[in-house]
Amino acid sequence: MNISRMTQTLLISFLTALFLSGCSHDKLELPVIPPGDEQFKGLDDAEYVLLSPILDASNGYSFRQPSDVFFGADNFLYVADTGNDRIVMLDAGGAVQGISGYLPHPEAITQNDSLQLLIVNNSNVVYRIDLFKYAHDIAAASIDTVFHFASEPNRQFTGISVHNRFEYYVTAIDVADSSTNFREFNFIYDFTGRHTLKGPLPLNVNGSGLYSAILPTSVLSLRERWLDISVSNEDTPAFYFTQIGRTSLLENNFPFQHVTTVIVEGDEMLTPNISYVGTDLYGFGKFRNAEDAAVDRSGFIFVLDGGRALSDPDTTHPAPGFYRFSSTSGKQLQTVTGLGSGNLQFNHPRGIAVLPDVEGQIVYVADTGNNRIMMFQLSTDL
Repeated sequence: MNISRMTQTLLISFLTALFLSGCSHDKLELPVIPPGDEQFKGLDDAEYVLLSPILDASNGYSFRQPSDVFFGADNFLYVADTGNDRIVMLDAGGAVQGISGYLPHPEAITQNDSLQLLIVNNSNVVYRIDLFKYAHDIAAASIDTVFHFASEPNRQFTGISVHNRFEYYVTAIDVADSSTNFREFNFIYDFTGRHTLKGPLPLNVNGSGLYSAILPTSVLSLRERWLDISVSNEDTPAFYFTQIGRTSLLENNFPFQHVTTVIVEGDEMLTPNISYVGTDLYGFGKFRNAEDAAVDRSGFIFVLDGGRALSDPDTTHPAPGFYRFSSTSGKQLQTVTGLGSGNLQFNHPRGIAVLPDVEGQIVYVADTGNNRIMMFQLSTDL
């Protein structure tokens, strides 16, 4: 009887193993999503066209020196309307949905996972507008000070971006930094989600190479690429940043930089991305005054260059405008540049944002010197 049961058990085990091994041949490999520039062929030949209307005074808008645009996870476009001391909330098509209360000279905007806007304004203060608390009535929402660097009154926060859902980076310079007067104060600060300063990131001080900052202008967390599509990728400390990169004494060769991560003894550590060296994205002399950056879900990178000023007679200096690059190769795909006030021209633009998906994507540019917001779209149907 025991032998019979043992035989039965062995037979069942054998048949089970045989069944499972047969099923393993029917398993399909999970699909691998190719990089964005491989998914959408023909983008090299596409061009950007200006959408109408331009959001300017002739079309009923009253922007004054807008310094930043940010497209939020709530699908609203937020404009730092610097000269009017306010934040303007628009829908994706450019229709005004609300205007904040008084906020002195806002310069840069981000949004955390609680749909709170965080704003800096070239002072030593971080502001918050809690849209969720006020049911997205931005006019009624209070404007709160969540951080004040009282011990460093000369610090100027120039850019801000949320990472890891609620933490955020802030680019900072000292008020003494300029083209003629230089001091060694250029930082990217890291903050907790409770608005506590963790400290500056370990960038090299005043270096000419990667992983060093001279007059940083903006920071963009890689969270923005993965927002709402990949929680595991969204929780990353990796980021892009832009910088003027020069004073009368020093010059950094990389106005746009990608700071990526590596795993060291189980910990995720920040490190400069050297794979773009020698590509268009890190091209020497590519940008005159790199002001801002954006990234979409397919990984395309957008860099906004303030370019040369109207008063600059040196035409070898790049004209202002924006560029789009492949994130896999660093190759430049498109550009729209021009100096002036015409339809495809800019006057010291300072902010850029993009809709997250490639199809039907709109690129928004804060054309600061021309007091307007411009919208662009690829001329090919994807």
